[in-house]
Amino acid sequence: MKFIGIRKVFSTKNEEQYSTIGAFWDEMSAIYGRENLMGLGCNWTSDSIEYVMALKNGIIEGADYEIELPDEWKTVRGRTEDLGKIYGDIYKDGVLLYEIEEFDDEGNCQIRYCR
Repeated sequence: MKFIGIRKVFSTKNEEQYSTIGAFWDEMSAIYGRENLMGLGCNWTSDSIEYVMALKNGIIEGADYEIELPDEWKTVRGRTEDLGKIYGDIYKDGVLLYEIEEFDDEGNCQIRYCR
């Protein structure tokens, strides 16, 4: 799977990536609609995470990042309000290579990930 989108790097200090990535989602959702987007988390370090926002269909305007992703993913579906618990369960088995997040306006989420 080829993932093409707009890449930003976010600090992971004091877990600030949760609010800054959320703001990135809000910004892009205002333009494209939340249900049309997906976000890729990758290249974690002790200080940062790379996050790439893309369209589910087509190529997002201003795309500056392209990566070929693996074909095998695990999928978890749930409620956005339960993201902390969802990620707690995902990370209990170790670090990830990639994660793809999708959200809708009704509060549902889908997380695909691979190690």
